[in-house]
Amino acid sequence: MIRRVHLVESGGRGGVFNHTVEVAAGLTELGMDVVVHTADDCDPAPEPVRLCRCVAWQRASPHRLVRQARTSARYLARTLPHLYRAIDPRDVVHLQGLFALTPELISVARRRRATVVTSPHNTFVRSNAPGGGRALRSALADADRVLVHSAADRRSLIERGVTEVAQVPLMQWTPPVDPELVTRWRAELAADGARLALLPGQVRADKNPELFVRALAELPGWRGAVVGEDLGPGRQVDALVTRTGAAVTTTYRYLSVEEFTALVAAADVVVAPYEIASQSGVLAVAARLGVPTAVVPCGGLAELATVVARDTSVPALRDAVTAAYEAGARPLDSAGAAGRFRHEYTVARQRRAEDRR
Repeated sequence: MIRRVHLVESGGRGGVFNHTVEVAAGLTELGMDVVVHTADDCDPAPEPVRLCRCVAWQRASPHRLVRQARTSARYLARTLPHLYRAIDPRDVVHLQGLFALTPELISVARRRRATVVTSPHNTFVRSNAPGGGRALRSALADADRVLVHSAADRRSLIERGVTEVAQVPLMQWTPPVDPELVTRWRAELAADGARLALLPGQVRADKNPELFVRALAELPGWRGAVVGEDLGPGRQVDALVTRTGAAVTTTYRYLSVEEFTALVAAADVVVAPYEIASQSGVLAVAARLGVPTAVVPCGGLAELATVVARDTSVPALRDAVTAAYEAGARPLDSAGAAGRFRHEYTVARQRRAEDRR
């Protein structure tokens, strides 16, 4: 029997955090003892979820290397010893996302003889992720069970020799939509009543915002919006908007979960023209809110999308946006999702017990 599930999500923000707390809420409703270990300044979470704010991020420092060094030092000195004391051999430790100290986290769980489950969320390493390769290798090689969120990822990992891998739903916590926030977003992004195509979330080069802008430049009667924290390409995107004359608004800042939910709800179509992806929490949120989505052929995006473009060209994405609007939203069936996680935890414990014999 599983005594407790420790969900370790070190960031405290964004899609991985929202997935983690939704899993925790579902497992709690099933009667399991669950705790989420996360950042001390984490985003809000649903009421039933028990949060252990044991990770201290040094977000105030303007220097990335200083932030990383201080955060890692506190993690090693405080968070890992705390986890060592909290974990029991009868527990499941489920690591969500990739963190530079993922190998050390797994080592602590191993020393406590707990069952280790990992959900990397991305089965590739972004170029700006320090220690990402080391973290991904450990997450795939050292866990009793690896959980992914698309059939494409599962096939990819099996081809890479990862045998203990299973697919589970990409659950995302979405608080109730605030109608006033939705109205504000519509007034800011499409005050003239035009149809609104949205590229939301972190603004990164691998999310291909320039393709989005070029597609919107060929959609008369539409407006576009790129909204989220700028992680690099913001200036190039703004320059392209000016050069093409596309009716695209850009807003670069971090959004609270309430703001983000209202933003997605305000859109007519959510667009994901990514160059590389495993799956997308943005698409899961859109499906849950009943907003249609248009994507390009990439990773597991097609598995949640309303319409998949025929290729990654501007005309193909342009046509996919209008087709998604006409098709309407694709329902997301989340019934029994928490039970899938409980089942995989049980399988992981059984495999671990067999390995010990």
